[in-house]
Amino acid sequence: MPASLPVQRPTAVAPKAVAVLTTPEEALALIGRLRETITDLYRVIAEETALVRDAKVGPAAPIAARKSELSRRYVAELDCLKANAAFVRDAAAEEIEALKVDNDDLQKALEVNLAVLATAHAVAEGVIRQVASAVEAKQRAAGYGADGKAPGRATGTGAPLALSREL
Repeated sequence: MPASLPVQRPTAVAPKAVAVLTTPEEALALIGRLRETITDLYRVIAEETALVRDAKVGPAAPIAARKSELSRRYVAELDCLKANAAFVRDAAAEEIEALKVDNDDLQKALEVNLAVLATAHAVAEGVIRQVASAVEAKQRAAGYGADGKAPGRATGTGAPLALSREL
């Protein structure tokens, strides 16, 4: 009888360490960093949206890495803000309002970006389906068999299909 393998148990992921803010200057600096990140992320998203809207998917691809980096930074700073919400609210109440406006603008830009990306995805999927249908139609016989029925496609006769990921 073979020896049993040890059971692999999932390891717990340690929560991320979030800085504890202790001075009003730290609260203001956090809000400043977060607003800067939101501005950078907004610009990147607007650029990606414009490129994809203009069917320039190739030039838009490298933007994804920058968008991911800024998104991670945004989430980390937002986590810090949430962890220190009461202190920041007391220490920098006036700046919070400007941050809310920036964040609302970012959310609107994200909604437009997601809609444009979804549309581009749907168009690309439609093109692929049309190409597949055209290839399949060429492989079908154009007549009827001896029994008066259109012959079915023989199994295992699919032709290879090559796609280019660049537009």
